[in-house]
Amino acid sequence: MSANLPIRRDKFDTQNFLAYLSQQGCEIGVPTNRYEVVRYRAYWRGTNKAATHIVYAKENGLLTWTGGSKGHYRAFLAGAPVDELLSVPQAPTPASKAVSKSEKTRAKLLARDGDECWFCGDAMGADCTIEHLVPKSTGGRNSLANYALAHRKCNNDAADLPLIKKIEMRASMRSVKA
Repeated sequence: MSANLPIRRDKFDTQNFLAYLSQQGCEIGVPTNRYEVVRYRAYWRGTNKAATHIVYAKENGLLTWTGGSKGHYRAFLAGAPVDELLSVPQAPTPASKAVSKSEKTRAKLLARDGDECWFCGDAMGADCTIEHLVPKSTGGRNSLANYALAHRKCNNDAADLPLIKKIEMRASMRSVKA
């Protein structure tokens, strides 16, 4: 990898950076809009306080870095750990053993559906997002019945498509592999 920081989305190594962040103990989030390339949380060393970091891409493809994302990407390029200020959260104490709602939801979906992407059928691994089958923007609910596990790219490709189009997309992706 080049030592230079990419300034355009097409030069940004999204998948490997997300895998690196996951290995470093960061919580990978789902982008909340089409401009977000990467969203994640990292914890301040020695605390249970987290900071959210985002990499955005403008319409023209230029990247904008927020939080510590620029420094974390530099560490990724150098093959170094996340800087010494951010780290994995402390081991939970009896008062802080709560598991996040999204972690519980992922566990339920893994138990229900297995470890494969709803769209492409490949194993999930660390690249695991929760897809709303009926998009929230069209009235889809936040419920297990409306959720499926999907790779980030598959989830982003589906975006706000109606359910019937998502089913067609799934059939097309799986027929290519057959």
